[in-house]
Amino acid sequence: PKTPFIIKLLNCYNNYYIKLMPTQQEIEYYRNRHQRMTRERFVTANVVALITHAVVQPLDLIKTRAQMMQEGKTFNGMGIQRGYNSYQIMHSINKAGGSYKTWYTSFEGFAARTLAYTTARVSAYLWFFDRLNHDPRRYARPDRQIMAGIAGGLIAGILTNPLEIVFTRMQVDDIYPQKYRRGYTSFYDGFMKTAQEGALFKGAIANGCRVAGLISGAYALHDWFKENAYYFLGNIEINRV
Repeated sequence: PKTPFIIKLLNCYNNYYIKLMPTQQEIEYYRNRHQRMTRERFVTANVVALITHAVVQPLDLIKTRAQMMQEGKTFNGMGIQRGYNSYQIMHSINKAGGSYKTWYTSFEGFAARTLAYTTARVSAYLWFFDRLNHDPRRYARPDRQIMAGIAGGLIAGILTNPLEIVFTRMQVDDIYPQKYRRGYTSFYDGFMKTAQEGALFKGAIANGCRVAGLISGAYALHDWFKENAYYFLGNIEINRV
């Protein structure tokens, strides 16, 4: 049967145009010759992280306090914790004179945790990814992306655990009775007192596994999206970071 004209046209387009277009991985190769952390990635990742974390930080505070509250009662055969109702927690924080500092717990702690966590997980992932994917001009196999995510996430989670544990302690300090509160005067004060207790790396392995699971899925999806979005959006800034 005769090939329709539109099919011939599409084949011509595929042979002479799409195949000549560099892939996203080729752009990465010619720009950096590797896929490690760069100044551009550092700035972009941390700016985006600060904005997104600032938006969801109040929700993180409510979630953390809900998980820590133990008092509750049985309702229809289910154990409902006092912190189960997120609206009640939000109302109690506002009623207690909740300010921006209360919702963000500690501005310096919020910034330190966000910057350290973002830099560590992106740097660690890219370091392993660069060694597993020897030729950045080729799209990495999914199993290698997962391996890089697990290794990088585990290391990043362990290294940033001290900041995570101090910040979490500060988030829930107000819900304890007065005589049981730790009473950190600042994030630095909390860090030093936690270090004196020898508790900076409590739960570090679990935190590392949590970050590893997040990175192994999210970063592989992110790279796949960049590679495919290039053909629709072109060589724009968001595709090159």
